[in-house]
Amino acid sequence: MRLIILILGFTLTLDSCSSNYNSDTFDKDVWLSNNDINDQYNPRSRMTKDLIKNYLRPGMQRDSIIILLGRPYLEKIENRLPKGLEVPDSLSIRESLDTIRLEKFNTWYKTNSQPDTIMRYPIGWSTIDPNFLIIKLGQDSTATDFWIEQG
Repeated sequence: MRLIILILGFTLTLDSCSSNYNSDTFDKDVWLSNNDINDQYNPRSRMTKDLIKNYLRPGMQRDSIIILLGRPYLEKIENRLPKGLEVPDSLSIRESLDTIRLEKFNTWYKTNSQPDTIMRYPIGWSTIDPNFLIIKLGQDSTATDFWIEQG
């Protein structure tokens, strides 16, 4: 009976350590073991700021990022606006979704967007959408930028 209680206590202790990570500090083992996009309370969300501030650097090789963070949830080329380029107010589709405005927006976006290689890592959820750590790679497969975005 003592053995059963000891095993149960040990199991509960290990389980509580892995699922209740409460630190804002990046921990590679915790990061790698929490890659489920459906985990709404993913401990990755707490450590992402430290990861960006202290571990990820522009110029970092893609392979080094994968060694640190594991394989991304998604890696693909996406057409995105260059950093700092904002959609003109005249093309804003927030207030109205009329087809003429939408066509103008789409034309402007196609003209101004550029293909970027993006790596996505799930880090938890906002109210209804998953959040991702985004890593943008340059043509030489080195990191050029990092940020968090809803997916």
